[in-house]
Amino acid sequence: MTTPRRTGQWRWVAHPPWRPPLPGSRPPPPRHRTGPAWGERTPAYPATPRWGLPPVAIPYQPGQPAAPKPARLASVAPGFLGAAGTWFAVAAVAHGLRYAALAWYDERLAPWWVEALTTALVWVTGVVAIAVGVAAAVAATAWLVEQRRRVYAPAPDPRRRAGLWLGCLLPVVNWFRTPVYLEELRRASSRAPTRAELRRWWVVVAVNGAAVALALWRGTGEGPQAAADTVLLTALAALAAVWAVRDTRAVMRSFDDPSPRFTRRLLAQGIVNNASPAREE
Repeated sequence: MTTPRRTGQWRWVAHPPWRPPLPGSRPPPPRHRTGPAWGERTPAYPATPRWGLPPVAIPYQPGQPAAPKPARLASVAPGFLGAAGTWFAVAAVAHGLRYAALAWYDERLAPWWVEALTTALVWVTGVVAIAVGVAAAVAATAWLVEQRRRVYAPAPDPRRRAGLWLGCLLPVVNWFRTPVYLEELRRASSRAPTRAELRRWWVVVAVNGAAVALALWRGTGEGPQAAADTVLLTALAALAAVWAVRDTRAVMRSFDDPSPRFTRRLLAQGIVNNASPAREE
């Protein structure tokens, strides 16, 4: 190790690790400050220092593409249906209490608080149940559209998406078009409910629609008896809606689970064939 003969003979040279230092002129003699150490302001670099930092390129890693809105809406369809079933049940209970109060105070004036409480329960639960039911119908339609897209992939769905939405959401029309869409999905899918299960679901939906139509028709009548009948029919329609929601969720689950025919025949037959004793060597 050597030592410099005079002060200032050593100098530091910064260079990238992949390149040796370049020959250059001697550095200027050091200057000594006579005033304050930092002057009027703190010294700063005009740019980011890059002494010896290799230019490492960080590869771009694109994130996972966000799922489209119909797919996200289809994923929450069972939750919306469960909430709709709960609110329909609450609305049925509220209308039942309202009908019981009307029957109990048939020949005398009901207290104001009974009238106000039952009326508020009927209106609040009815409005919320209708709003949640509409949201559940939209989510169930999104589930049907997405399920058909997956089943028919990579080929496109033979039916237009706008036609599916209109056929499932338009009243009265959906009684005839939705079963057709489900039957096509059942035939194209390897995991699907039986035809009898779809028929039972359609009958339940038809009964629910008939109950709603009957309640609306009775609501056009005048007089206290028509009002009481409307409350009772609305409670029955809400119970029918709970039944329809339950069967709808069962149909949706059946498209994700193996069919009973597959479970009883193919799966059991495969287990029996695979369970044969091994041959002796």
